[in-house]
Amino acid sequence: MRKTGHFFLAFVPLILTIAIQNLVVFFGMGLSALVEGTWYTFAAPTDFYEIMTDLTYFWIGNPFNTSIMIIYAVVNTAVFGLWYYMRYEGSGISDLRRTFHPMTVLGIVLLMPGTQYLTSYLISFVSMIFPHWLEQYVDLMESAGMDTSMTIGMFCYSVLLAPISEELVFRGVTLRQARRALPFWAANLLQAALFGVFHMNIIQGIYAFFLGLILGYVCQRGGSICHAVLLHFLFNFWAAVISEYVTMGDSVFAFFFWFFFGIALTVCGLLLFRAGAIRKFAPPASNGSDTPQGIG
Repeated sequence: MRKTGHFFLAFVPLILTIAIQNLVVFFGMGLSALVEGTWYTFAAPTDFYEIMTDLTYFWIGNPFNTSIMIIYAVVNTAVFGLWYYMRYEGSGISDLRRTFHPMTVLGIVLLMPGTQYLTSYLISFVSMIFPHWLEQYVDLMESAGMDTSMTIGMFCYSVLLAPISEELVFRGVTLRQARRALPFWAANLLQAALFGVFHMNIIQGIYAFFLGLILGYVCQRGGSICHAVLLHFLFNFWAAVISEYVTMGDSVFAFFFWFFFGIALTVCGLLLFRAGAIRKFAPPASNGSDTPQGIG
């Protein structure tokens, strides 16, 4: 019965983060409507229709959406950072000087392009079967300001703030909570599925599920959420910056080369990360009683 309670509690972070997102949106819309209404009332009197027209254009614009996402990420990080610290600090947050091993860092660096290539193929495969899903995804990216004309604000959100916020929610709180009711493999599937649902777009949801599995593994195997944050940061950085300068070609040879190259990078990255995690937690020769924390 206690495990059942822990299982259902694993869904609470997703519900709470969506609630926070909507509250921030409503707050932003309400505040902007108040400012706009006050301005037109005292400075430039006009009718209600014109006010609503101006507000609608403002609400669908990139500056408003970017500001909302930044505020949401900050609030979310504060809420789930406190939750994570209060409930899981003992097994999740550690001294950074002892958290990373050179081999785990190298493994994460290899996973950055590896997971990017594989998610690109995954998106292409799904898009061939359901082309309208890709159209919805492209429209969503453009409306959010995540297209080729990415702004500084959107860069700060997608590359710096989102990895911390999302890792606290899914690999921090959700995965830790699910581990109290399920074995790791099942808890990892659950948090990755919820991570996909959170993106509320089928294309994003599919590749977020795949990425979530990898992030869950490096978080659990490395014994710290810091590994997942670093990989998430590098993954988003590649998508936002490096991908602009990488061309994969359109020949049959290029298609298969980059596919198998992505698999090789991902496998090598996971193996290096695992080897580094084992070495990091290896007990000193003079003391065989030390045990790793956060490994399941």
